[in-house]
Formats: sequence, structure tokens, C-alpha cells
Amino acid sequence: MKITILGVRGSIPTDGPEFCEYGGATACILVEADGQAIYLDAGSGLLRAPNTGSAEVSILLSHSHMDHILGLPLSPVLLSDKTLDLYLQEREGLSAREQLERLMAPPLWPVGVEKYPSEVIFHDLKLPMQIGGVQVSGMESNHPGGSTIYRLDFEGRSLVYATDYEHTEEKQKELAAFAHDTDLLLYDAQYTEEEYARMKGFGHSTVAEGLKVLEQSGAKRIMFVHHDPRHSDAKLREMENALTEPRASFAKAGEVFEI
Repeated sequence: MKITILGVRGSIPTDGPEFCEYGGATACILVEADGQAIYLDAGSGLLRAPNTGSAEVSILLSHSHMDHILGLPLSPVLLSDKTLDLYLQEREGLSAREQLERLMAPPLWPVGVEKYPSEVIFHDLKLPMQIGGVQVSGMESNHPGGSTIYRLDFEGRSLVYATDYEHTEEKQKELAAFAHDTDLLLYDAQYTEEEYARMKGFGHSTVAEGLKVLEQSGAKRIMFVHHDPRHSDAKLREMENALTEPRASFAKAGEVFEI
């Protein structure tokens, strides 16, 4: 699986010279395997979506909070002539289509999805499922309003995308089992320990809690995502330099690698 980090900022996009190293775009990870281009979330990082050629395109949305969908309206995938399969869990009685139409409809946006060149097929998420040869499974996160944690498996390789997740003792055990022996765990570590003490209940986690899941799951690698919009490159670099675990790093927009 080829992984492209397009956006790893949390809550709201940031801009300026102090946010260049880790990036200011919000959540979007591209996974390419078996002729499929699978986007995990559609934050503002989706605006940097590369040309994936003849690959079939899917978007797996963790949830429909603004920072995870705001890249859709002007994204290359919607402005192409391709078919786009978009998956989202039904929430609060609203289907995937109904949730997205709250953003992409007047008065918040001038035109609806049906006006775009791309043919968008909305799917109310039902897991597990297959996208090409990629097995997609999921678990419910701990986040206000709900969110989906995804696992993608292909030919003996796997990744787990655990963003917008707040740790509890029970959820940590569940996540560790879900991420068992995964090659890559993408883990929400928006807050420092001091920040989490003030922001408990907002639906995000910390580096220390992510490292616990790394050990408990036997994951081969963890990358921290959903960087706080108030954390500059200097702050994130300081946090990353404090890591003593060689399997751990902070994700940066623009990284491309294979697992």
C-alpha cells in the first residue's frame, strides 16, 4: 500500500510560515492499492489530491465534522469526470447524503453535489466491506457526535486510522485489539497532557496514550495526527524530539511512503 499524507491538522486549517513543516491542511490520507485510490477523510488536504490515473476513487469519512469534509467542494476528485464512491456512517438520523448536503447546499455553498462533473455515489457505511482487493473494517470511536476508526488490509499489510478519538480504559483495550499487529497506526494526539486536562471530553487524545496502544497492539509503527491548530512547527518538533520510541513519529503533510 502506498500512503500519501495530504493533511494532518486538526479542528481548523492553519496558515503561515510557522506551520510549513507539518502542514496546515486538515485531515486527509490517500491510500493506493490494487488499482484503488482510497481517501481517508476529506479535509482541506484533499485540495492537494494527486492525479491517480485510472484508479477507482473512494472516500471513507470518519465523520462529518467540518474539518473532515471542508476539502470536498473544490477538490480535484469532485471536479474530475470520475465516479466517486463516498462512505459515511449514518448519524443522528441523517444519511451520508443528507449530512454532506448540509455543507454543499445554499446558503453555505452555492451549488449541490449534483452540479459537479464527478458522479458521486453516496453509501451509508456498512462494515466490513471490500474496495477492490482492500478489506475495510471499522470500530466506533469515542468522540462527540460519533466517529469511525478504520482498518485497511491488503495482501498481508494493514493500517489503522484512529483520528478524532478520546481514550478511555475500555476503548484503549478495544483499539489495541482492533489494531493488532498493524503495520501503521495513525493516532489522534492533538493535546499535550496539560491541554488534555483542560479539554477532556472534546474527543481527542495524547502522545502518551498513543504509545500505550502501540505497545498493547504490537503495531509496527505509529504516526501522530490531528495536530492542534495552535501548535506551531516549533512546538510539534519539540514534542517529536521528546519521543524515545523509535517506532513513533509525527505525521507531516507531503510524506509519501509504502507499507
